[in-house]
Order: sequence, then structure tokens, then C-alpha cells
Amino acid sequence: MERIAIIDHDTHTLFVEDVPEDILNERYNGDEEAYIKDCYNLGDNWSWDYIVSAQYIPESPDPDVYDINFEELI
Repeated sequence: MERIAIIDHDTHTLFVEDVPEDILNERYNGDEEAYIKDCYNLGDNWSWDYIVSAQYIPESPDPDVYDINFEELI
């Protein structure tokens, strides 16, 4: 499984997806960008990268940093 983040810079939208490696390898020859182009309706201004960990920092006078556990969100 590869966890990827895709940012659509035109709409300021973040997508986070867990992509099974067998789908990447069998259908897209391991090419994440080919997968993204096939599965997302993005314009020309986007980027992507792998996610190893994520944190959220809310706006507050003394902000706490929260680790994001994607499995808990499901």
C-alpha cells in the first residue's frame, strides 16, 4: 500500500489516498502519476508525493500539534 497526497493547486484541494501496490504495478506499471491522471480530474497545476506521517496544527493562541491517524478516520 502506498499512501499518497495529491494537491490540486488551482482549487486548493488536498486528496489523500491509500493505493494498493498491486493496482499500481498491474495496471499502471508502477507509475503513480499515470494512476493519478487516470483516476482524478485535475488540471495542469497539481503535484503529489508519498505520505509517511501527517500533522494538523489548528489556529489558536497556543497551538497544539496533532498527529493525524488516517486509519482512525475510516
